[in-house]
Amino acid sequence: MIEASTIVVGIFVLLILVLVFLGVRQVPQGMEYTVERFGQYGRTPRPGLNFIFPVAESVRRKMNMMETVLDVPSQEVITRDNAMVTAAGVVFYQVLDAAKAAYEVNNLEYAILNLTMTNLRTVMGFMLGGIGEITKQAFARTESK
Repeated sequence: MIEASTIVVGIFVLLILVLVFLGVRQVPQGMEYTVERFGQYGRTPRPGLNFIFPVAESVRRKMNMMETVLDVPSQEVITRDNAMVTAAGVVFYQVLDAAKAAYEVNNLEYAILNLTMTNLRTVMGFMLGGIGEITKQAFARTESK
C-alpha cells in the first residue's frame, strides 16, 4: 500500500509542475508585456522566456514595441478667401516605454490620432491663414501688368 508521505510528496511535485507550467511566459520579439502583482504594476518582461508567479502575478497588457503606421483621416480647411484645402496624413509611431503607454493613456492609438489631427489643423491654420493675402498680392500683380 502507498504511504501517506508518498502521496503528499506526489501532490507537492504535481503542484510545483502546474505552477511552473502556468508561470512560464514567452514574450515574442518586438513585444513587451506588463505584469501586475495583486492588481498593481510590477514589471515589464523583455522578449524571451520569462517566469511569473501565477498566484500573485498576471500579464495585463501586451504592447507592440515595433514602429506602427496610423492613417490620419483627411482634414478640410476653408481659407480666408473661401478656398477649400484638404490635407491627409500618415503617422509612424513607436512605443518606447510599455508601462507608460499602458497605464498613462486609456486608448493609445485614439490619443495619437487626435493629437495628430489637432496638430495638422494648427499647422494648416498657420500656413493657410495668409493665403488670402498671397492671393490678393498675386491678383494685384496680374492686374498691374
